[in-house]
Amino acid sequence: MALHLNQKENIYEVSGNLNAENAIALKKHFEQFLTQVDDLILSLDNVSVIEPSSAYTIEQLYLDFIKDRNGFQIIGRENKEIAEVMKETKTSYILSNDRY
Repeated sequence: MALHLNQKENIYEVSGNLNAENAIALKKHFEQFLTQVDDLILSLDNVSVIEPSSAYTIEQLYLDFIKDRNGFQIIGRENKEIAEVMKETKTSYILSNDRY
């Protein structure tokens, strides 16, 4: 399944498979927003597969974004499809406990 990104105001919902190639493209897409927005939510609720390298890429996006601002959340903690990989890569800490 291809990766899809849907935007509703400041919420970006990712659907499909996150692999090394499209995770880097996703990170580059969001890097455009680093200086333009303060509040952003990235939803991984509809990601069906995530590769370990993608988890690290999303973690780096998270670290880059929160360096200068507090308004970035990544949600998807309840997504069982990605939970094991996030746990194995020790990147599950980036997933917010809060819901939008």
